[in-house]
Amino acid sequence: MDLFVFDSIENDSCVKGILEKNDTAVLRNIIRFAETEGVTTNSIREYTAAYLANDDNILSSLAQSGKKIGDDLKKLALLDLEQIYKKLFSISIKYSPSGNDTGFSEGYIHSIKEMTAAKSAEELLELLINHYRSFGSGILGKYIAYRYDGKLEGIANTDKTTFDSLVGLEHQKKVLIENTEAFVNGKPANNVLLFGDRGTGKSSSVKALLNMFAERGLRVVEMPKGCIKSIPSLTEKLSLKPNKYIIFLDDLSFESRDAEYKALKTAMEGQLQPQPDNVLIYATSNRRHLIKETYEDRQGGEMHVNDNMQETLSLAERFGISLVFSAPNQKEYLHIVEELLKANGIEMTPELEKKAIVWQMNYGGKSARCAKQFVASCAAKKVNK
Repeated sequence: MDLFVFDSIENDSCVKGILEKNDTAVLRNIIRFAETEGVTTNSIREYTAAYLANDDNILSSLAQSGKKIGDDLKKLALLDLEQIYKKLFSISIKYSPSGNDTGFSEGYIHSIKEMTAAKSAEELLELLINHYRSFGSGILGKYIAYRYDGKLEGIANTDKTTFDSLVGLEHQKKVLIENTEAFVNGKPANNVLLFGDRGTGKSSSVKALLNMFAERGLRVVEMPKGCIKSIPSLTEKLSLKPNKYIIFLDDLSFESRDAEYKALKTAMEGQLQPQPDNVLIYATSNRRHLIKETYEDRQGGEMHVNDNMQETLSLAERFGISLVFSAPNQKEYLHIVEELLKANGIEMTPELEKKAIVWQMNYGGKSARCAKQFVASCAAKKVNK
């Protein structure tokens, strides 16, 4: 094949095997693909469709960044796809995958199925462009959540927490939902700092946002503190994709001399290049100002103290929204327990109330996390009866 746009497919070992009629090489690739990524039984067509969907080429680059695609480029892409359709889509190898969950987003799976079933090269081109515009190409088009630790890795099985399970956080939920909804709708939105006592639902709230807005294009990229210096390069990459991305920094705190502290300040506000419209930073911390203060930080005279205070405040103030998550009092704690018990089909009784109080005294104090752990223990006993 002499291809202009999708030329990299000619170097693929499975495609080479098909063109050279090397059945062993083809089947090796098909088995591996079907068992890890396959969502249909039409293996070669799906393999080809998935390759095209994840290919980095000039067409995918323009489409996923929302730029115009000229008529000449479309004509050349169609010429390529007519060859690909004739030589690859015409071959039928039926292989039924074992049916294990791929972890891919529902939108991605639906798009791959549509492309696999395309009845012509023209239809395939239209579906392919729609795929690039909706999901992008490569790994960032496949999942709803990612982990970044020097490179992007898709998270196949995400936490299914919803806001219904987060009791007693009505104000925090309202603010988070409104800000994130504005974000996915393409309206101005703020970076968010969620701070306060441990176990009060900060991280769970971010997970709930993902589950609420994933179908509308929200994606979350979890990043450890040690990779904060990579935020500018990561945001540059994300800015070329069609979805909305939250970079999630969980349980964040800094020592006064941490290099990551100043790197985060610069990444949020301090570069010549502005933060892209499709990227926000949501961080959780037990500290309002994110940085640990020592007694020495408060020495050295009024001017020195003021300098330290300004430095301490400067990062927190770069989050447009700061939400406090406070530990519940006993009445609120028991209300959380009661609601979680109800969700598990268990009625709150005076005996369970006493046990809940004893539990929080023995296991970490009054918090939503403690309540959840107590209810999990109750639910396990119910199942084992």
